Amino acid sequence: MSQIAVVDKKTFNYLMEEPPGRWARSHCPRRRYDMLTTNIVESMNNVLRRARELPLLIMMDIIQEKLQSWFYERRTIAEGIFRELSNWAKATLEEKIKPAFTFRVLPIDRLKFNVKEGGMGFIDDLDKRTCDCSEFQLDEIPCEHAIAAIETIYQKKSAFYSAYYSRDIWLKTYEGQVNSVGDSTTWVTPHTTKSEITKPPDAKVMLGRRQKNRHVSCTEFKKEPRCSCCKRYGHNRTNCTNSAVVHAYARKYRKKND
Repeated sequence: MSQIAVVDKKTFNYLMEEPPGRWARSHCPRRRYDMLTTNIVESMNNVLRRARELPLLIMMDIIQEKLQSWFYERRTIAEGIFRELSNWAKATLEEKIKPAFTFRVLPIDRLKFNVKEGGMGFIDDLDKRTCDCSEFQLDEIPCEHAIAAIETIYQKKSAFYSAYYSRDIWLKTYEGQVNSVGDSTTWVTPHTTKSEITKPPDAKVMLGRRQKNRHVSCTEFKKEPRCSCCKRYGHNRTNCTNSAVVHAYARKYRKKND
């Protein structure tokens, strides 16, 4: 918080007026509360960038084909794994093992330890699966301090992971099949449905081009341009006044400022 106060005093005062549970993940009373994002939606928009220009039914077919291939590929990968953890969980474990060996572990109880990292001490309770750094209980993944403690009791580290990171849950996630609806000529459509006429909704079409890009949030920072000539920020090479060879537009821009 002291670093925030140095950068922006107003932000520091604003945060101090609110309880930490509303803006700090470590003080939030609910688990996984901070994981609500729009990343999945934005990723799908990127995948369907070209498909969105197509007619609706064709776009739905492309979505179905994408999901069908994704489910099959991920299910095949999960079936070929014979360890207890998923690939992602295994990779995070390997990243934390190396620094964990540099810690000093002092036992307090059979499953309770004081892990020393530099000049700081962290209490790890393997029975309750908690650590003073809060990473163990928030992510439900053993932190570096917990891994150092688990090493002293010679138990499997995968046993302290949440079941959501296991291979079995990974398989259950993609055990379903995304089937195609087949060609429309093979559909058995009731006569009552065929006789119905579906009209488009009464909507007023606005003039001009339709917006394709999403609205940029006010909290997002606009990328500042960087000149390829002088390597400075705030302008590009077209209106650069610092390079030896000055562009015609930049020369005009310089005279105007002078």
